[in-house]
Amino acid sequence: MYDRVLLATDGSDNAELAAQRAIEMADCHDAALHVLYVAEKTTEDPARKGVEEKIAEELNRGESVTEDVETRATENGIEVETTVEPGVPRTMIENYAADREIGLVVLGSTGASGVTEKLVGTVAKYVVNEAPADVFVVRPDSRLE
Repeated sequence: MYDRVLLATDGSDNAELAAQRAIEMADCHDAALHVLYVAEKTTEDPARKGVEEKIAEELNRGESVTEDVETRATENGIEVETTVEPGVPRTMIENYAADREIGLVVLGSTGASGVTEKLVGTVAKYVVNEAPADVFVVRPDSRLE
């Protein structure tokens, strides 16, 4: 049913649950797994740390997060492609899915920022409405069997 599954991750606990689901779904559908980490461009706290330094730290974190997912997926025989880039997460996810003809996007309902809307975070809400693919949103209280 799905040839390509995209995991959009920010390394949060909720994204870890989404990673487990994405690996399971890629395995179940014999699909390639794409793992995308977007280092969010921000001007938060410019007095203590420059924007470029913050983005560099996020890119390093992204490499670590995506490598971990890649290791677990390849152990299950899943073909994996990882991407770590700076940008705006919601539009990067949408564009990535469109450019690579992704069939299913998997992401957590809330992210590392801890900012939530009633049930679905702002990035997840945007992706649900705008992604050119099916979207599977993993809630933070979901448990894997």
